[in-house]
Amino acid sequence: MKGFLSVMSILLLGTGYTSSVFADYPIEVINLHSRTYDEILPVIKPFVGSDGSITGMGTSVLIKAAPERLDEIKRLLVELDRPPKRLLITVGNKQDREYSSSGYRASADIKAGNSQIGINSPGYPVDSSQAQVILHDGRSTTASSSQQFVQAVEGQPAYISSGLSVPLQTTEHYYGGVTYQRNITQYQDVTSGFYVVPRVSGDVVTLEISQHDDKPGRTHGAIHTQHLDTVIQGRLGEWLDLGGLDTAQKYHQGGLGRSVNSRQTHLQGIQVKVECQNCAEDK
Repeated sequence: MKGFLSVMSILLLGTGYTSSVFADYPIEVINLHSRTYDEILPVIKPFVGSDGSITGMGTSVLIKAAPERLDEIKRLLVELDRPPKRLLITVGNKQDREYSSSGYRASADIKAGNSQIGINSPGYPVDSSQAQVILHDGRSTTASSSQQFVQAVEGQPAYISSGLSVPLQTTEHYYGGVTYQRNITQYQDVTSGFYVVPRVSGDVVTLEISQHDDKPGRTHGAIHTQHLDTVIQGRLGEWLDLGGLDTAQKYHQGGLGRSVNSRQTHLQGIQVKVECQNCAEDK
Protein backbone atom coordinates (compact mmCIF):
# COMPACT_ATOMS: atom_id res chain seq x y z
CA MET A 1 0.00 0.00 0.00
CA LYS A 2 2.82 2.36 0.86
CA GLY A 3 4.39 1.72 -2.53
CA PHE A 4 1.11 2.46 -4.28
CA LEU A 5 0.73 5.76 -2.38
CA SER A 6 4.25 6.76 -3.31
CA VAL A 7 3.56 6.21 -7.01
CA MET A 8 0.33 8.24 -6.80
CA SER A 9 2.16 11.08 -5.08
CA ILE A 10 4.76 11.20 -7.87
CA LEU A 11 2.02 11.25 -10.53
CA LEU A 12 0.19 14.06 -8.74
CA LEU A 13 3.37 16.06 -8.37
CA GLY A 14 4.15 15.56 -12.05
CA THR A 15 0.62 16.62 -13.05
CA GLY A 16 0.84 19.76 -10.96
CA TYR A 17 4.22 20.70 -12.46
CA THR A 18 2.96 20.22 -16.00
CA SER A 19 -0.09 22.38 -15.47
CA SER A 20 2.05 25.24 -14.13
CA VAL A 21 4.36 25.16 -17.17
CA PHE A 22 1.62 24.95 -19.81
CA ALA A 23 -0.80 27.34 -18.14
CA ASP A 24 -4.15 27.93 -19.79
CA TYR A 25 -3.88 31.69 -20.26
CA PRO A 26 -6.81 33.56 -21.78
CA ILE A 27 -6.61 34.45 -25.46
CA GLU A 28 -5.85 38.09 -26.18
CA VAL A 29 -6.99 39.41 -29.57
CA ILE A 30 -5.02 42.39 -30.89
CA ASN A 31 -5.99 44.22 -34.08
CA LEU A 32 -3.12 45.88 -35.95
CA HIS A 33 -3.53 49.19 -37.75
CA SER A 34 -0.48 49.62 -39.99
CA ARG A 35 1.31 46.27 -40.04
CA THR A 36 0.30 42.69 -40.72
CA TYR A 37 0.66 39.56 -38.64
CA ASP A 38 3.37 38.20 -40.96
CA GLU A 39 5.43 41.38 -40.58
CA ILE A 40 5.46 41.52 -36.78
CA LEU A 41 5.61 37.77 -36.06
CA PRO A 42 9.44 37.35 -36.28
CA VAL A 43 9.91 40.23 -33.83
CA ILE A 44 7.37 39.39 -31.10
CA LYS A 45 7.45 35.58 -31.21
CA PRO A 46 10.51 35.30 -28.90
CA PHE A 47 8.62 37.31 -26.24
CA VAL A 48 5.68 34.89 -26.04
CA GLY A 49 7.59 32.32 -24.01
CA SER A 50 7.57 28.53 -24.04
CA ASP A 51 4.30 28.36 -22.10
CA GLY A 52 2.39 30.60 -24.52
CA SER A 53 1.35 30.65 -28.16
CA ILE A 54 0.73 33.12 -30.95
CA THR A 55 -1.22 32.88 -34.17
CA GLY A 56 -3.06 35.22 -36.47
CA MET A 57 -3.97 36.27 -39.99
CA GLY A 58 -4.00 39.56 -41.82
CA THR A 59 -4.16 42.33 -39.22
CA SER A 60 -5.44 40.15 -36.35
CA VAL A 61 -3.12 38.62 -33.75
CA LEU A 62 -4.19 36.00 -31.16
CA ILE A 63 -1.82 35.65 -28.20
CA LYS A 64 -1.79 33.36 -25.15
CA ALA A 65 0.96 34.43 -22.77
CA ALA A 66 1.72 35.22 -19.15
CA PRO A 67 0.35 38.63 -18.06
CA GLU A 68 3.81 40.17 -17.69
CA ARG A 69 4.84 38.90 -21.12
CA LEU A 70 1.60 40.13 -22.66
CA ASP A 71 2.21 43.62 -21.29
CA GLU A 72 5.71 43.59 -22.78
CA ILE A 73 4.37 42.47 -26.18
CA LYS A 74 1.75 45.26 -26.16
CA ARG A 75 4.42 47.88 -25.45
CA LEU A 76 6.49 46.47 -28.30
CA LEU A 77 3.53 46.58 -30.68
CA VAL A 78 3.06 50.27 -29.95
CA GLU A 79 6.48 50.84 -31.55
CA LEU A 80 6.04 48.31 -34.36
CA ASP A 81 2.46 49.02 -35.43
CA ARG A 82 3.16 52.29 -37.16
CA PRO A 83 2.94 53.27 -40.83
CA PRO A 84 6.14 52.30 -42.66
CA LYS A 85 8.48 55.22 -43.17
CA ARG A 86 8.52 56.84 -46.60
CA LEU A 87 12.08 57.45 -47.70
CA LEU A 88 13.81 59.43 -50.41
CA ILE A 89 17.06 57.78 -51.52
CA THR A 90 19.55 59.93 -53.43
CA VAL A 91 22.53 58.41 -55.21
CA GLY A 92 25.39 60.74 -56.12
CA ASN A 93 28.03 59.93 -58.71
CA LYS A 94 31.14 62.13 -58.77
CA GLN A 95 33.86 61.89 -61.39
CA ASP A 96 37.17 63.74 -61.46
CA ARG A 97 39.49 63.45 -64.47
CA GLU A 98 43.00 64.85 -64.74
CA TYR A 99 45.31 64.84 -67.73
CA SER A 100 48.92 66.03 -67.63
CA SER A 101 51.60 66.04 -70.28
CA SER A 102 55.21 67.22 -70.38
CA GLY A 103 58.12 66.84 -72.76
CA TYR A 104 60.13 68.48 -75.48
CA ARG A 105 60.50 68.50 -79.25
CA ALA A 106 63.75 69.48 -80.93
CA SER A 107 64.12 70.36 -84.61
CA ALA A 108 67.13 71.29 -86.69
CA ASP A 109 68.12 72.17 -90.25
CA ILE A 110 71.79 71.60 -91.03
CA LYS A 111 73.25 73.34 -94.09
CA ALA A 112 76.24 71.58 -95.65
CA GLY A 113 77.26 73.10 -98.95
CA ASN A 114 74.40 72.65 -101.37
CA SER A 115 72.87 69.91 -99.18
CA GLN A 116 70.45 70.27 -96.29
CA ILE A 117 69.69 67.76 -93.49
CA GLY A 118 66.45 68.19 -91.57
CA ILE A 119 65.60 66.67 -88.19
CA ASN A 120 61.92 66.99 -87.19
CA SER A 121 61.67 70.03 -89.48
CA PRO A 122 59.31 70.81 -92.34
CA GLY A 123 62.28 70.61 -94.75
CA TYR A 124 61.93 74.05 -96.27
CA PRO A 125 65.14 75.42 -97.86
CA VAL A 126 67.23 77.47 -95.43
CA ASP A 127 70.24 79.76 -95.95
CA SER A 128 72.08 78.61 -92.84
CA SER A 129 71.93 75.94 -90.17
CA GLN A 130 69.36 76.48 -87.43
CA ALA A 131 67.87 74.57 -84.48
CA GLN A 132 65.15 75.04 -81.89
CA VAL A 133 63.76 73.21 -78.86
CA ILE A 134 60.09 73.45 -77.83
CA LEU A 135 59.19 72.53 -74.25
CA HIS A 136 55.66 71.87 -73.02
CA ASP A 137 54.15 71.16 -69.61
CA GLY A 138 50.38 71.25 -69.33
CA ARG A 139 47.59 69.95 -67.12
CA SER A 140 43.83 69.88 -67.46
CA THR A 141 41.15 68.77 -64.99
CA THR A 142 37.44 68.14 -65.39
CA ALA A 143 34.86 67.40 -62.71
CA SER A 144 31.32 66.17 -63.16
CA SER A 145 28.57 64.98 -60.87
CA SER A 146 25.11 63.50 -61.24
CA GLN A 147 22.33 62.45 -58.92
CA GLN A 148 19.50 59.96 -59.10
CA PHE A 149 16.44 59.87 -56.87
CA VAL A 150 14.06 57.09 -55.95
CA GLN A 151 11.12 56.89 -53.54
CA ALA A 152 11.22 53.89 -51.22
CA VAL A 153 9.27 52.34 -48.36
CA GLU A 154 11.07 51.13 -45.26
CA GLY A 155 11.83 47.42 -45.45
CA GLN A 156 10.96 47.14 -49.16
CA PRO A 157 13.56 46.85 -51.97
CA ALA A 158 14.15 49.78 -54.34
CA TYR A 159 16.11 49.61 -57.59
CA ILE A 160 18.35 52.26 -59.11
CA SER A 161 20.09 51.73 -62.45
CA SER A 162 21.43 53.30 -65.61
CA GLY A 163 22.68 51.80 -68.86
CA LEU A 164 22.16 51.34 -72.55
CA SER A 165 20.95 48.81 -75.11
CA VAL A 166 23.68 47.04 -77.08
CA PRO A 167 22.89 45.58 -80.54
CA LEU A 168 23.71 41.89 -80.87
CA GLN A 169 23.61 40.32 -84.34
CA THR A 170 22.78 36.68 -85.00
CA THR A 171 22.52 34.75 -88.26
CA GLU A 172 19.77 32.27 -89.10
CA HIS A 173 20.11 29.59 -91.78
CA TYR A 174 17.31 27.69 -93.52
CA TYR A 175 17.77 24.61 -95.69
CA GLY A 176 14.67 23.55 -97.56
CA GLY A 177 15.83 22.86 -101.06
CA VAL A 178 17.03 26.46 -101.26
CA THR A 179 19.67 27.83 -98.91
CA TYR A 180 18.50 30.96 -97.17
CA GLN A 181 20.35 33.14 -94.70
CA ARG A 182 19.05 36.02 -92.62
CA ASN A 183 20.82 38.38 -90.22
CA ILE A 184 18.88 39.43 -87.13
CA THR A 185 19.75 42.30 -84.80
CA GLN A 186 18.53 42.08 -81.23
CA TYR A 187 19.12 44.59 -78.45
CA GLN A 188 20.19 43.58 -74.98
CA ASP A 189 20.16 45.93 -72.01
CA VAL A 190 23.54 46.48 -70.38
CA THR A 191 23.01 48.23 -67.06
CA SER A 192 24.79 49.18 -63.87
CA GLY A 193 22.82 49.63 -60.68
CA PHE A 194 21.82 48.16 -57.36
CA TYR A 195 18.94 47.01 -55.20
CA VAL A 196 18.73 48.62 -51.77
CA VAL A 197 16.58 47.64 -48.77
CA PRO A 198 16.48 50.46 -46.18
CA ARG A 199 15.67 49.89 -42.49
CA VAL A 200 15.33 52.77 -40.04
CA SER A 201 15.81 52.76 -36.27
CA GLY A 202 15.59 56.22 -34.74
CA ASP A 203 17.86 58.45 -36.85
CA VAL A 204 20.06 55.55 -38.01
CA VAL A 205 19.48 53.86 -41.36
CA THR A 206 20.81 50.46 -42.39
CA LEU A 207 21.09 49.73 -46.11
CA GLU A 208 21.29 46.22 -47.52
CA ILE A 209 22.76 46.68 -51.00
CA SER A 210 23.05 44.23 -53.88
CA GLN A 211 25.03 45.83 -56.73
CA HIS A 212 25.60 44.68 -60.31
CA ASP A 213 27.68 46.08 -63.15
CA ASP A 214 27.35 44.88 -66.76
CA LYS A 215 29.77 45.99 -69.48
CA PRO A 216 30.11 45.06 -73.15
CA GLY A 217 33.06 42.73 -73.75
CA ARG A 218 35.75 43.16 -76.38
CA THR A 219 34.53 40.20 -78.42
CA HIS A 220 31.31 40.48 -80.35
CA GLY A 221 28.25 39.53 -78.30
CA ALA A 222 30.15 39.19 -74.99
CA ILE A 223 28.91 40.95 -71.85
CA HIS A 224 30.95 41.05 -68.64
CA THR A 225 29.00 41.06 -65.35
CA GLN A 226 30.01 41.81 -61.78
CA HIS A 227 27.99 41.51 -58.56
CA LEU A 228 28.56 42.74 -55.02
CA ASP A 229 26.51 42.48 -51.80
CA THR A 230 27.18 44.72 -48.82
CA VAL A 231 25.57 46.38 -45.78
CA ILE A 232 26.28 49.97 -44.72
CA GLN A 233 24.94 52.05 -41.86
CA GLY A 234 24.76 55.75 -41.10
CA ARG A 235 22.54 58.61 -40.06
CA LEU A 236 19.51 59.87 -41.94
CA GLY A 237 20.21 62.90 -44.10
CA GLU A 238 23.97 62.30 -44.33
CA TRP A 239 25.97 61.20 -47.36
CA LEU A 240 27.35 57.67 -47.00
CA ASP A 241 30.24 56.42 -49.13
CA LEU A 242 29.17 53.38 -51.11
CA GLY A 243 32.41 52.81 -53.01
CA GLY A 244 34.63 54.17 -55.73
CA LEU A 245 37.09 53.52 -58.49
CA ASP A 246 40.52 55.10 -58.92
CA THR A 247 42.40 54.41 -62.16
CA ALA A 248 45.61 55.87 -63.57
CA GLN A 249 47.31 55.45 -66.95
CA LYS A 250 50.78 56.54 -68.03
CA TYR A 251 52.07 56.99 -71.58
CA HIS A 252 55.53 57.66 -73.03
CA GLN A 253 56.39 58.55 -76.58
CA GLY A 254 59.94 59.13 -77.68
CA GLY A 255 62.26 59.22 -80.63
CA LEU A 256 65.00 61.25 -82.20
CA GLY A 257 64.76 64.72 -80.71
CA ARG A 258 61.36 64.05 -79.19
CA SER A 259 60.01 62.92 -75.79
CA VAL A 260 56.48 63.12 -74.35
CA ASN A 261 55.31 61.84 -70.94
CA SER A 262 51.60 61.93 -70.16
CA ARG A 263 49.41 60.74 -67.30
CA GLN A 264 45.65 60.37 -67.04
CA THR A 265 43.74 59.70 -63.79
CA HIS A 266 40.07 58.96 -63.28
CA LEU A 267 38.49 59.04 -59.82
CA GLN A 268 34.88 57.94 -59.52
CA GLY A 269 32.96 57.81 -56.26
CA ILE A 270 29.41 56.79 -55.38
CA GLN A 271 27.55 58.13 -52.36
CA VAL A 272 24.04 57.51 -51.07
CA LYS A 273 21.80 59.60 -48.83
CA VAL A 274 18.51 58.58 -47.20
CA GLU A 275 15.95 61.12 -46.03
CA CYS A 276 12.78 60.28 -44.14
CA GLN A 277 9.69 62.05 -45.42
CA ASN A 278 7.20 61.17 -42.67
CA CYS A 279 9.38 60.71 -39.59
CA ALA A 280 8.09 63.97 -38.11
CA GLU A 281 4.54 62.59 -38.20
CA ASP A 282 5.55 59.66 -35.98
CA LYS A 283 6.86 61.89 -33.20
